[in-house]
Amino acid sequence: MYKISALVFFLFFSSAVCADSNDDSSIWLSNTYQTDFGGSNYLAFLELAPRSKNDNQDFSQLLIRPIVGYKLTQELQLWLGYTWHGEYNDSSSIKFDNATHDIMQQLQWIHNFTPELNFQYRLRFEERFFVDADVAYRVRHRFRFVYSIPDSKAYLIALDELFVYFNSLNNSPRETSVQPGINQNRSYTGIGYKLTPQINVDTGYQLQYVNNFGAPDVFNHVWFTNLNFTF
Repeated sequence: MYKISALVFFLFFSSAVCADSNDDSSIWLSNTYQTDFGGSNYLAFLELAPRSKNDNQDFSQLLIRPIVGYKLTQELQLWLGYTWHGEYNDSSSIKFDNATHDIMQQLQWIHNFTPELNFQYRLRFEERFFVDADVAYRVRHRFRFVYSIPDSKAYLIALDELFVYFNSLNNSPRETSVQPGINQNRSYTGIGYKLTPQINVDTGYQLQYVNNFGAPDVFNHVWFTNLNFTF
């Protein structure tokens, strides 16, 4: 079974690399703020995330994501929220006139395998409302590991997130990107530091693979920095 799974992954990755594709590089920043209101079961989270494109020459996107959650147990959480996904258009008088509005539901499991090794699985469903197309439905699977280096405030982080669409938006400007199946995959590795018990920062490399239909795929090489506040 493991050999079959490895073979399927190898064939998929090889076909993606060999197919026509474009390369880009960019910088992504993410500022997050999270609270449990002093130890309650209720949660609130806000993310602000500007991004660049075209070899980091142009401003690309701004994400604003407020969500609220509830702790079912110490390890299991449910979340509900919204994402404003602004696509920057320098030629328009309204710079974010093509913004996407996402409604999202999320299940998150957090577990410490050891005192140093933390694991997080996140399952997120999105209903994506485009300005220039109908609604798209997408699921995201994210696996995240954080290893705290003993006797230090530093840590190592690695994650992988797979995006899958359920429907197609044919005969629209989104038809090359929104089709049933794999939409994209993001793999990130970095190093972090706990500035205080409430503030930490990590930075590293992320490979974003975007699977397009009827258009070249994209390999985006991202320098990614996260600044996180908890209170």
